[in-house]
Amino acid sequence: MAQGQYSYMRLQDAVLHMNERVNFYGVVAEYEQPKSTRGKDFICTMTVVDMSYHSTGLRVLYFARALEMLPRVRALGDIIRFHRIMVKLASTLVCMGHPSKGSAFVLLPGMEGQGYEPYQMSHSHFTLEQVDRTMVDLMRSWVRTHPLDMGTGSNKYMVSIKDMKVGSYFDLCCKILFVHDQDIDDRAVTIYVWDGTDAPPADIEDIEQWRWSHTEFTVSREVMQGFPAVGTVLPLLPDMPGDVLQPQLPVAGDWVKLRNLACRIRDGQYEGIILRESKISLLPVSTQLVQNCERAYQERLATVEGRLPQWCPKPPQCITVTDYDHVSFSTLREVLAHPQVTHKFRCMVRVMATWPSDVLDFCGLGAVGTFVYAVCLTLEDPTARLRALLYGEDAVEFFNGHPAADLREQGATVEALQRKVHRLLGQQDTDPHNPPWIKCCLKSYYTDKLHPWDSRQFRIFGTRFPG
Repeated sequence: MAQGQYSYMRLQDAVLHMNERVNFYGVVAEYEQPKSTRGKDFICTMTVVDMSYHSTGLRVLYFARALEMLPRVRALGDIIRFHRIMVKLASTLVCMGHPSKGSAFVLLPGMEGQGYEPYQMSHSHFTLEQVDRTMVDLMRSWVRTHPLDMGTGSNKYMVSIKDMKVGSYFDLCCKILFVHDQDIDDRAVTIYVWDGTDAPPADIEDIEQWRWSHTEFTVSREVMQGFPAVGTVLPLLPDMPGDVLQPQLPVAGDWVKLRNLACRIRDGQYEGIILRESKISLLPVSTQLVQNCERAYQERLATVEGRLPQWCPKPPQCITVTDYDHVSFSTLREVLAHPQVTHKFRCMVRVMATWPSDVLDFCGLGAVGTFVYAVCLTLEDPTARLRALLYGEDAVEFFNGHPAADLREQGATVEALQRKVHRLLGQQDTDPHNPPWIKCCLKSYYTDKLHPWDSRQFRIFGTRFPG
């Protein structure tokens, strides 16, 4: 295609050519990951700006029958050249393109000094003449001095993870930490996102659901070691067939703006839901939304109470006492991801379940014919969930004045233990249950020297529950 065949308009001139096909250069100020339409096409949506039209930007909808025919923008601020794009008035002014209508595009990096070789083009026959290079240089120079916060600001639907509510739809600015694209419970993909805040504690409608609910490792320990120390990592699950979501999968490390999400509580933990109507937009790290999240996280880590759940009382008011109050708090994610098999920690958690569930079964005969406590507690904080053993003398210390015995013959002791367990689990006369925050000391250990990591377990020690 010879350069002389094309003339490129400024955006402010292009929008005046209603129902006509136009050619223009633009800087990508907003970009939504491609997704399938309800028909046979895929769609890619973006907002482009230039020096003449940057206050609101121009919305471009590009359709194609195959995913690889759509623009795949690497970073906001990159430069795109469109040929034969139709200017239309839908609910707002937009431009629409489709290869079947002769539309074409070329994508170039937006940073200065990155050359003129496109990293994607819709047609193998293209040219970049001197006039094109001059245009690219001009746009790169302009975008360097003009921040692209187009469409990336806050709005009335924007919330943080700590403000999610079941039954409402919301937007979320977050970082993609991990994308698990293996089949899990018949779901094609799980996306793990984070914004540095803690999801609110989930009320428990049915305490029985916790008897066997002990999910600890939703991801591997190696993956978890790359996660931030604090803040809920929220799993996002598609409420649609996997092949619908696949085209818009983000990449770990990206900051994104997720629009029109929902959430639910399953097994007492929050899950985000990606709907068919949801949209995923890239965010540059320079965006104010991203900067706010990063700054809030660093400020949180810098405080003495930074590793405490955001939902527990400040200063901490606990019904338990530990022997190691000089030890800093750790999150359960840090416990699970710790690089040493054996270590000691102090944590602020909620007790979500006991096993056995019946206090009468808390004690059993030990190896020497005496009774010993053996109770497993399901612990949870905003970062993770794990099971910890309360055993032997550590359990005697925890239950504070109630030694191990045949509990079926110790009515008064059983009543006292039942009161303690009900208080730990937040069991009142009516549902929902709302366990209180407690502090406890944990130590990790292994039971198989040949397989220390595979046999690693956790145990409560140095903790007393006087009440």
